[in-house]
Amino acid sequence: MARSRIVPNRQAIASFLRTPQMHALIERKTRAVAEAAAAVSEAGGQFRVDVETGDRRARGAVIGDYSTHDPEVSRRALLRALDAARAVD
Repeated sequence: MARSRIVPNRQAIASFLRTPQMHALIERKTRAVAEAAAAVSEAGGQFRVDVETGDRRARGAVIGDYSTHDPEVSRRALLRALDAARAVD
């Protein structure tokens, strides 16, 4: 039996990821994670959001809890908050 081989259409994927709708979705999901992390943080939660949307790519990052010096507190809050992005459309 012959095996099927899936070849991704990289051009189509890249053009899809460059759309304004995708950039907005990335920003909404990133902000949702930051808000959820601040809500569940043991230290009060001051998380920074970094969203970069350019011609070549879009990315979103939630950067650590600035209200604590303990990286474990920040990490736990971020891990708990990841589910928040799933609920955002």
